[in-house]
Amino acid sequence: MRPTLNPIKRHRDRCRETRAHMSGYLDRELDEQTAARVKRHIRWCPSCGRMFTNLSRTVAGLRGLRDLPAAADEPSPQP
Repeated sequence: MRPTLNPIKRHRDRCRETRAHMSGYLDRELDEQTAARVKRHIRWCPSCGRMFTNLSRTVAGLRGLRDLPAAADEPSPQP
C-alpha cells in the first residue's frame, strides 16, 4: 500500500491497523516495534483508546469466568 499525504486518510489507515493489532497487543504477541506503535496510537486517538479500553474490560471479564466453578450438567431439583 502506498503512503498517502491526506492526513484524514492516513489517520483512518492507522486506526484500521491499530484495531487489527489490539488483540495481539493485549495478549503480548506483537513484536516490540508494532506494540510501541499500537500503544502510541491508543494514547492519542480517543476512538481507538475507547475501543481498547472496552476490549481490555471484555477480555478481563472473560478471563475471570475461567476461575468460576463450572455449572452442574444436571438440572437442580424442583421443589
